[in-house]
Amino acid sequence: MPGLAEREMMMTNLMAVPSEDDEVCQYDLRNLALYASLMDAADAGLSWQVCAHGIMGLDDQDLTSLDLFERHLRRARWIVGKGLQPALIAFTKGI
Repeated sequence: MPGLAEREMMMTNLMAVPSEDDEVCQYDLRNLALYASLMDAADAGLSWQVCAHGIMGLDDQDLTSLDLFERHLRRARWIVGKGLQPALIAFTKGI
């Protein structure tokens, strides 16, 4: 789990709905560390509540946090899956 400073940096300008387009955006670039932390934690079997609260700083008792967690995790998985090639191109160019 990231430390407090890393979590605070990750939560800066957290969008309620990350992009679901098939194009990489500036938000993705700013949130690569968040995406990586979410995937690592989810793959380690941590609950959505632990991820939402411990990584994203969200209220783990609020179902809106579940939606926000799931949307960001889905975006993270897209980036390392189907979105990898466009992500590498965009990140190399600095978007």
